[in-house]
Amino acid sequence: MKAIAKQIRLDMQRFSGTGRPWVGVLIYMSVPCIGILLNLVMALTGNDGEDARTALTGAVAGMGIGLIVGQVFGLFADFNNTAIRLNGLLPITRDHQVFGRYAAVILLVLVQSCGYAVFFFYTTDSFLHGRDHWRDTVLFALGLFLLESLLFAVATPLFYWLEPVKAMIVFLALLGLVPIMVLIGSLLPVDWGTFWNSIMQFLTSDLWRPVLLGLAFILAVDMVSIVLSRKVYVRKEI
Repeated sequence: MKAIAKQIRLDMQRFSGTGRPWVGVLIYMSVPCIGILLNLVMALTGNDGEDARTALTGAVAGMGIGLIVGQVFGLFADFNNTAIRLNGLLPITRDHQVFGRYAAVILLVLVQSCGYAVFFFYTTDSFLHGRDHWRDTVLFALGLFLLESLLFAVATPLFYWLEPVKAMIVFLALLGLVPIMVLIGSLLPVDWGTFWNSIMQFLTSDLWRPVLLGLAFILAVDMVSIVLSRKVYVRKEI
């Protein structure tokens, strides 16, 4: 556990760029804080209509996703040069380096998700439309937590395997497959609207159901990702 804690601290220092782990937490929290400040400015200027708030929510979610992608690239930047040899000199086994890196990112995303919850609660007005505001807040924060965790789980084995630039190209290519699959799916004789509505009704009929299923899903994905990253990293010559 001490070795994993050391790796968590080291990765947070790398991400902050200042050698201070708490700066990395502030960087992650800056996204929802920026959203709250922008919402305050919109309210003071009278431009806080429903469409504006929806656009702001989408922008904040986009910034969070961009941050997680940028962090992955930053954490593996030293894999592109001779600095990678320093990882072999650390008094931390490669297994602990992998576990610590996943733990560090999950902790940062979890803290950021709490910020997302505060942002959503104070900047949206779902309660005016007869919906459960607390429920919508939890689902919004959970959704972004799962999405960002999933992106990291998919990208990390690629960065352990390839050089950062090549890994980013492959990762973006995988993301590019998503709209292609959507396009192919739209051509199939399937009523996707009814299909997805039935799934959403099943997931959101009980608040604990999406929470438990979502966390179980991301835990399983992370376990697979960790196994792949560990196998690749153990065989990597540094």
